[in-house]
Amino acid sequence: MKLTGKLVFSITVVLIIIVLGTVNFFWVSQKDLLMQQAHTQAKTLFEMLIVTRQWVAENRDEIKPVPAVATKMLSEYARVMTDFRFHITSDMLINPENAPDDFEKRALAKFRNNAREYHEIITVKKEHYYKYMAPLYVNNACMECHEYQGYEIGDLRGGISVTLPLKDIEATLHKNNRNYYVIGFLSFLGIVATVIFLVKALVLRHIDRLTKAAQSYKTGDFSQEVELKTGDEIQELSEAFEIMRQSILENEDHLKSELKKVSTQYTSVLTELKERNDELKTINTFKTDILDSLSHELRTPLTKIIAYSNLLIEKGLNCETEVKDKALDAVNRSAKLLNTLFNEIITLSRLESNQHPYHFIPVELKMMVKDIMHLLEKEISDKKITTKINIPDDAMLCIDGESFRHVLTNLISNAVKFNKPEGSITITYSENETHKALAFTDTGAGIPANELNRITERFYRASNVKYSFSGTGLGLSIVKRIMDGHKGFLEVSSEEDKGATFKIHIPRQLKCSSSLHGDE
Repeated sequence: MKLTGKLVFSITVVLIIIVLGTVNFFWVSQKDLLMQQAHTQAKTLFEMLIVTRQWVAENRDEIKPVPAVATKMLSEYARVMTDFRFHITSDMLINPENAPDDFEKRALAKFRNNAREYHEIITVKKEHYYKYMAPLYVNNACMECHEYQGYEIGDLRGGISVTLPLKDIEATLHKNNRNYYVIGFLSFLGIVATVIFLVKALVLRHIDRLTKAAQSYKTGDFSQEVELKTGDEIQELSEAFEIMRQSILENEDHLKSELKKVSTQYTSVLTELKERNDELKTINTFKTDILDSLSHELRTPLTKIIAYSNLLIEKGLNCETEVKDKALDAVNRSAKLLNTLFNEIITLSRLESNQHPYHFIPVELKMMVKDIMHLLEKEISDKKITTKINIPDDAMLCIDGESFRHVLTNLISNAVKFNKPEGSITITYSENETHKALAFTDTGAGIPANELNRITERFYRASNVKYSFSGTGLGLSIVKRIMDGHKGFLEVSSEEDKGATFKIHIPRQLKCSSSLHGDE
C-alpha cells in the first residue's frame, strides 16, 4: 500500500490546519484592512486640506488669509476639536514653526525622488500613530506668493503630514485576537496530537534510519547502506537515497574542485566590489570638497563683476572714462579668473577621479620648455626677466605629454608672475640612478617657511602673495597629482623675498608604451 493511501485518513485532520490558516489569513486581512482604513482616512484628510488650500488660493480677493496661514489655523483647530493632527512643512521655510520633523524630512527626500506619498507607523509615549504625508507642488495660484523664492510651476513646494492615533484600531484588533487565539490553541492541540501520532507511525521511524545514515554521510562516511521494504514512497525514497550515495562517492572530487573554483570567483567578485565601492566613496568625497571650496572661491570674482557691472549700469553713458576703464578692467580680470578656475577645477576633477588616461611617450624636453617660454614671452619681456635654460639638446623624458605640459606651464608661469622686475629664471636639468629631474629657480617673492607644506592643497595661496597677485590656488595641487600619476614627486625650497626652487622628479624606470593606459 502506498504512503498516499495511508495518509488519506490524516487529510481530514490536515483540513483543520487549513481552516486554522484560513482563520489566520482573515485575521491578517482584517489588520491590513484596518491599516488601509487609516491610510484612506489620512489620505482623505490630506485631499480635503488640498481642496481647502486651492479654494483659498483661488479666492484671494474674498478670503484674507493665504493658503499657508489658513492651513496653520485649521491645524490649530484640529488640535482642540479632534484627535488627528496635520502639519504643513517645506525645505524652504518662510515660517520657522513649519520646520520639518524627522519623519517629514524622510518624506521630503522621497518626494524629491518622485514619490507620490509616504507613510509610517510611529510610537509616541507607548501609543502608536499612523503618519501620512503627500507632496505639495507649485501651481498657478501659488506663484503670487512664492514666485520671489525662485519657484516655477510644477516644482516641489513641500508637503502636508497627517497624524492619526491607532488606539481604537488596535483595541478592535486585540479584541478579535483573543478569540482567534482561543480557537487556534484548541485546534493546535488536536491537530498536533493527531499529526504526531500519524507521522511517527507512518513516517518518522523510517526517516530515523535515513537520518542516521545522513549523519554518517555528513562526517564523510559513505559506507552505510539504507534499504527499507515498506512498499510505498518511503521505499522509493530509500532507493533514491542509495543512488545519491553512489553518486556522491563517484563525484566527490569533482564537486570539491568546482566548489573551490566558485569560492575563488566569489572572493574575486567581493574584492572587486569593495574596490569599486572605495573608489565611489573617494569620488563622492572629492566632489563634496570641491563644491564646498568652489562656492567660497567664486564669491570674490563674482562680487567684483556684479559690483562693477552695477556701477556701469548706474552711471550709463555719463560714466567717466577713468571709472569705466577701471570697471571694465576689473570685470575682465574677474571673468578670466573664473574661466581659469573652472578649467582647473575640471582638470583636477579628472585627475582625482582617475579619469585621465596616462599615455607615456618619449618627449624632447628642451623643445617643450622653449615652446612654453615662447607663449610667455610678453610677460617675461614686460618684467625684463632674464631666462636661462640648462637642458641638454638630447634630453628625453618618458612622460604623458598632455598633462606634463600643464606641469611645465604652471611652474614657468608662476616663476614669471611672482618674480621681481629685472629678476631671473633658471631651468636646470639633472639626473641620477633613479630619477630625472627638472628644477625651476626664480628670484621672486618666495614662500614663507611655515607654509611650504601647504602649497599643494586645493585653493591654498601663500599669505605673502594672495592679496598682490591673482590666482586660483589650484595650480600646484594639479601639478602634485600629475606627478603622482607619473610616480614622481615635487620638491620645493624657498626663502621669503629671495625666490623659490621647484624641482620635479620623474622615475627613470617609467617605460614608454604604445598602450593608451601606459601599462605595458
